[in-house]
Amino acid sequence: MTINVHTRFMSAVLLYLLSSVSALSRSPWSPGKWRFSMNLGREPGTRMPSDWAASGGRLVLPIDLSVTSDSSDVDDDVVGRASRRLEQLGPPASFVSLDGVQYVDIRDGAWKIELPPGKKGRAAKLTFFLDFSGTAVAKNDVSVPSERVYFTANCWREDELDRGARALTPFVAEYEGAQEALNQALSHETGDRRLDGVDPLGTLAASVDMAGLVASRDDKLRALREAGKLYPRDAEKLLEGHWPGASEWLAVVPIHMAVRRKSMLGEDFLIVGTWEVEPIYDDKDEFEEV
Repeated sequence: MTINVHTRFMSAVLLYLLSSVSALSRSPWSPGKWRFSMNLGREPGTRMPSDWAASGGRLVLPIDLSVTSDSSDVDDDVVGRASRRLEQLGPPASFVSLDGVQYVDIRDGAWKIELPPGKKGRAAKLTFFLDFSGTAVAKNDVSVPSERVYFTANCWREDELDRGARALTPFVAEYEGAQEALNQALSHETGDRRLDGVDPLGTLAASVDMAGLVASRDDKLRALREAGKLYPRDAEKLLEGHWPGASEWLAVVPIHMAVRRKSMLGEDFLIVGTWEVEPIYDDKDEFEEV
């Protein structure tokens, strides 16, 4: 057992070193491979037609893409003219329904990353789209839109991810401290005994103090949520992979997935589900064999 564990450890170390050398030798502008998983379904507050995904069902569609640094020839006012190409990898994307395997026709898309002013660990904004064409396919009452679908995300290069994690730490600590103070006051063992109701005036004073603790906790939670829009939550759990534009790897946190619709006031973006993303590592198969 000891030899086996030692062998696995040394193999993992060797693979890490080989991957590091590969990353250093890779051009910053070489393509990156990523898997984007669409989870189509009705989301709270969406303005999609009332019969679309009304059952609460979901349709999961994984798509392997090559993120390239090649200029896109698609003119889109959301992504912009200085966008780069996304190309589908491997066989067509597919999912399984009661009618068997359903294939989805995806044309190439385009992406851009907008850097925040001053950086300092703040999230950059990734925006991209994929064009879905051909006959609409569905799983029950959840259909894949036969149109352009837009995606947005926060993202960080490695150094900015570290800075962002450090910038978020005080907000986390302040919220956790406020929550702990509230927990202590409510505890049956260590809590404020004035809340027992023996002395009416004492109970009133304790209730005022408790309201202050709750308000403080809520203020710290709001501040943490706002900071979480700029800085990475659980940065150590985020997967990083090569994305063209820099030698540093990129971490991506999905935000929205939407389609564009005309409305009385112009145009709206209607949420059609959620999405996830993970890098496809060149040495993944070797790692799984260790």
